Amino acid sequence: MDTPLTDVVGGRTADALEKALGLETVGDLLRHYPRRYAERGELTELRDLTPGEDVTVLAEVASVNVRPMRARKGKILEVVVTDGRGKLTLTFFNQAWRERELQVGRRGLFAGKVTVFNAKRQLNSPDYRLLSGADAADEIEEFAGALIPVYPAAAAVPTWTIARCVRLALDTLDAPADPLPSDLRARHKLVGLATALQGIHRPADQGALAQARTRLKWEEALPVQALLAQRRLAAASRPGKARPPAAPRWSGPSR
Repeated sequence: MDTPLTDVVGGRTADALEKALGLETVGDLLRHYPRRYAERGELTELRDLTPGEDVTVLAEVASVNVRPMRARKGKILEVVVTDGRGKLTLTFFNQAWRERELQVGRRGLFAGKVTVFNAKRQLNSPDYRLLSGADAADEIEEFAGALIPVYPAAAAVPTWTIARCVRLALDTLDAPADPLPSDLRARHKLVGLATALQGIHRPADQGALAQARTRLKWEEALPVQALLAQRRLAAASRPGKARPPAAPRWSGPSR
């Protein structure tokens, strides 16, 4: 857990993780939990997106259009993605070649800042990762199971880059020492730390995710409860001293 990320993901990616998210070690990375999970069979509610928000959405390509720009030379690629109810426009300037990838019916993760133009919400030149096609084998490795983790991310480090780094870290991680005693885990039916880290980042299903969350909540709560218990014990070990009652103060004649 103390291994520098440079040794696991390489210098360039480790530098980006440190600068953008403050992550320096394998432990830092594995404690950077997903903010939510996207389900492969479901799409993001695009109608709920807020302008100015940095988002990663799971959506399906509905239409693709390439047209010349009005104010300058070049072409603009407009891709409309949908969740079946709402729509979001992706705009790419002088990148018409992306039309070969972003075909109607393809699903993917799209990341960027939500802006509004002509009363339409859009992402300008978003990063994206398509979730089917020629890279399906890599996709399965990176996003194991039906639940796709979506991480707190940054422009320089999108969520799928974090997912790839987490996979590398988990694949090379020696079983970490478990801070929770084995008898306590057995009594409360808690999974071990290694299983919890695997379950929070690469859950096979909702059950594995629930087990991981429960275990990690225990780990977060235990130090606080131990500290409070120490304070109670310390307070109980200090005997109180009896003090004589204070004489009442004279407040003057009553009216």
